[in-house]
Amino acid sequence: MLREAFAYGYREIAGVLDLTEANCRQLYRRATRRVGEPESRFAPAPERWEELVASFVTAAREGDLAGLEKLLAADATWWSDGGGKVTAARRPIEGREKVVRFAVGAFERWGAGLRFTAAEVNGGSALAAWAGDTLITVITVELRDGLISEVRAVLNPDKLGFVHRQLVRS
Repeated sequence: MLREAFAYGYREIAGVLDLTEANCRQLYRRATRRVGEPESRFAPAPERWEELVASFVTAAREGDLAGLEKLLAADATWWSDGGGKVTAARRPIEGREKVVRFAVGAFERWGAGLRFTAAEVNGGSALAAWAGDTLITVITVELRDGLISEVRAVLNPDKLGFVHRQLVRS
């Protein structure tokens, strides 16, 4: 706000906020990118979300590349959090084609025998993957314009322990 509304320089903003100039530049960059991002005005109906996610899982399990491509936005991103304790993608996977290949490969390698259930995590819809009674991952999916724009998979056992306890109680 100081930069846009009052034309303050980064050095002046740094003095006012008691931050470094570099930090102020980064905050400004992030804020302008965030404000410029397309935001979906309405959340999809839970039924639509579940239908889209079920189609995604089915297509990934069956290796249906064309089916997956139809479900994903062109700029789709897959994020994984293994916490350094389990195998997970170390960097975000960006772009429809790369996400499709990653999803199919992941399901081929680790998806056999997993049971998926719908869950509520952090106030939003999620997909929980179970191997027997063990929670393997929690996947959240963000939609934009009726397509999957982001997939976030938490595989970190430390984080899953808390979620597992919450899901078992409900």
